[in-house]
Amino acid sequence: MTLHNEDLTAARHAVEHLFGKCVLTFQAYENLLKAIISEHRLSAHMADIEDIRADRAAKTRQKTMGALMSEMIGSFIVPEGKERQCEDREDAPSVAFNFQLSFTAEEFARVEAEHRELVVLRNSLVHHFLEQHNLRSVDGCLVAQQTLTSALDRVTRAHKELRCWAHEMVTARKVLADYIQSPELDDFFVHGRMPWHIVTITHALREAAMELASGDWAPVDTAISWIEERYPEEQPKDYGCKTWRQVIHESKHFDLQVRKVDGRRKAWYRPRNRSAASG
Repeated sequence: MTLHNEDLTAARHAVEHLFGKCVLTFQAYENLLKAIISEHRLSAHMADIEDIRADRAAKTRQKTMGALMSEMIGSFIVPEGKERQCEDREDAPSVAFNFQLSFTAEEFARVEAEHRELVVLRNSLVHHFLEQHNLRSVDGCLVAQQTLTSALDRVTRAHKELRCWAHEMVTARKVLADYIQSPELDDFFVHGRMPWHIVTITHALREAAMELASGDWAPVDTAISWIEERYPEEQPKDYGCKTWRQVIHESKHFDLQVRKVDGRRKAWYRPRNRSAASG
């Protein structure tokens, strides 16, 4: 074997090694993408949960990488303000969850572009690599190695990012599972006691008070307007209350007082410290 042939053989081996690493990493990325798509949301009757999950996983396994990407963008990955609520079911005992990651408009554009480009890169690699590169020369193999090194770097970074997102989803599901098994939820279903310390409306009231308080106290009517703008889905009736003042009173997480301002009675509130609220 001549020196040229030895160099070409070594160069081709390097190309094949990199090509194999790229394909395997793309497959790992695609498999993780399938797992996220099949598990990030669910709405089913309690008796049908396992069947629905199995059916969704089976259908997801049949989808192309392009179809998976289209489902991830806008369903799992969303821009801020475009989050979707779970579908309510009222005909039978059911469970529904929808895990999403929201990003600023700029970051969402970056994420969408980088991950959608992976579909084009993967298709080009699998279907057109030999057409695009001359592996019959050392120089051609070196160019191919550069292309593969760049592709491997991109898919590796994207796979790492996807793993972080999957970890956040798994963590959130564990929190949800722990909550479902918690004494607070059992107390809610058995005795009808609202777990005020973890519901969104309490968080919204506390957040509004921190934003609007003057001398520790915040006006209730101003806080209501602030919450309605940022948490439009939060309503007292969903928590068994007729008014916001009733929510503030029933939660036992806030102090409430009525003052006269310019001759008119006006309600003010402030968060209690955690030890007082839990008592």
